[in-house]
Amino acid sequence: MNILIVGNGFDLSHYLPTKYDHFMDVMGSIEKKNTGEKAKDLSIHTVDEWIIEIDKNFHEREGGSQFNYQMSFDELFSQTLDPEFIEKTKECYLTNEIELSAKDVLKLQYRLKLNCWYQYFKKHVNDIKTWIDFEQKIEEVLLSFVNVIPFIEQINGKSEYAFPLRTFENTVGKRNILVLDSFHIFENKGMHKGFNTQFCYGRNDKNGMNPSSFLEFTYKQLEEFIEIFNLYLEIIVGQLSQSKIIDIHAEWSYPDKIFSFNYTNTYQRLHDSVAVEYLHGSCGEHQNIVLGVSDLESESLKKVKAYGFTKYQQKLFKDTDYLFLDEYKNFIERNKRVLEENLKLLSANALNEIRVKAARAKSISQESSLDLNFYIWGHSLDVSDKDYIIDIFSLNDDIDRNVRVTVYYFNKPAKFSLLNNLLAILGKDKVEQWMKNKWLQFKENPEVRFIESESQQIA
Repeated sequence: MNILIVGNGFDLSHYLPTKYDHFMDVMGSIEKKNTGEKAKDLSIHTVDEWIIEIDKNFHEREGGSQFNYQMSFDELFSQTLDPEFIEKTKECYLTNEIELSAKDVLKLQYRLKLNCWYQYFKKHVNDIKTWIDFEQKIEEVLLSFVNVIPFIEQINGKSEYAFPLRTFENTVGKRNILVLDSFHIFENKGMHKGFNTQFCYGRNDKNGMNPSSFLEFTYKQLEEFIEIFNLYLEIIVGQLSQSKIIDIHAEWSYPDKIFSFNYTNTYQRLHDSVAVEYLHGSCGEHQNIVLGVSDLESESLKKVKAYGFTKYQQKLFKDTDYLFLDEYKNFIERNKRVLEENLKLLSANALNEIRVKAARAKSISQESSLDLNFYIWGHSLDVSDKDYIIDIFSLNDDIDRNVRVTVYYFNKPAKFSLLNNLLAILGKDKVEQWMKNKWLQFKENPEVRFIESESQQIA
């Protein structure tokens, strides 16, 4: 059985603009688009309320036909930091058919302006190059908040609602202040600083700050950021129609199943229908995208129950396809139980030790083979997904169940990084065992061919 496991590199091999940089470049272009004046204080309404207002305005003006700030693919990617990649996208897809409507442009502008996470990520655009970096930035915000919790408890204990700026900076630390500044946790109180009343008990700063209230706000903001990303995947990336025939040249002709760490349905959309399990959720109208940290390392975060920021909580809450390889793990456990029961019967029948061992070997060889070929394409094998990686490499733990793994790499530096990540998760002994037994091998990415149709060749 051929099982394909795909990460973002699979989409990138198809020249789909799904890098973090691609997303942020497009959001930057949308944010800068001149759509006229807006209210000075957008916080007077929630995002949902503004969306309703925009829909109402466009409806009242006969669909908004007089608004001419729609954006083409070229305009959306006009600020790209990856022009060569985008040129390849334009070669392979009908990008001239992509147009973001004036209404969608305006809605996204409001979403971006009101989203604290986007504003925070925008300040650190040079620090974040991959989606792994993105996750680390979420963790950075959470850890900065952890460092502020003792100060919150101190101020709450004194029943103070304002404090001198110097005391504030010396206790909290300038770095933590800078990190949390995008989330409006503090506000000016005359010559002093104080907690934002939005996060105080009863919305009254004299009652002290409620850490759970701040975490609830930042979690909702993260969900709104996820919706922005979902819209990008749905109405831009997902609308790219191929202009050429796309073919994958690989040792497997067709995967029997796909486990996807992506949110897109690229294989099904561009190649063929196949059973796909979306481990981190999928994009679309009913999106259940998972974006968060691997775990809560801080006891303080556990104390305030900040689990909503973890991938495992989101996977459970959003009902993603998180039951990874369960059927194969259950198969192994079931066979182990049957084997032990059979051996007990053999021993009870007073068969000699040699015959028992022979029966055991025969039973193992006949009943325990899984015959699975895993092909991992475009996944970083980062520690953030270590549970999945451990599951794959546990299938041959006690015996060879004919489980084989091929890890594809883009170039030699990528292979170096992939191997390092595996060593960090599995340890030297297991990686060496798998490679010496040829259960694990590294290969260059399969070639994705973009072939002109006969009509294109004639033209």
